[in-house]
Amino acid sequence: MDQKRVYKRIEDLVEVEFISSVSEVTTIIRTKTRDISAGGIKVYLNHRLSSGDKMQMSIILPKSKEPIKAEAEVVSSELIGLIGDKGEEKLYATRFKFGKISLETKNKITAYVFECRKNTLKAKYKED
Repeated sequence: MDQKRVYKRIEDLVEVEFISSVSEVTTIIRTKTRDISAGGIKVYLNHRLSSGDKMQMSIILPKSKEPIKAEAEVVSSELIGLIGDKGEEKLYATRFKFGKISLETKNKITAYVFECRKNTLKAKYKED
């Protein structure tokens, strides 16, 4: 099986905000990432987005003072289950790839991913 991923990713909850403007209507979506890499992120949303939709994204990594801003394009938005007291809300795993993103920004995200992976390994070996 071919590996499609170019960038290492980690499962992590980081606050993210998406802004979309269509026909002079601005939509703001605030949520948390489920995973993150220098190539994109995955989030869970209660509504489906269309593949190819583009949004402006802002995310602040822990220990970072400046938000990372980038264009994010929907790669997929798949129904993964129902939530709510009576199962009345749908939950979609939505994947975004970064569009216009600087090398500096990619490097910041990559450094964060590797720092998290290193901390996870340290914690694991302390338990053993």
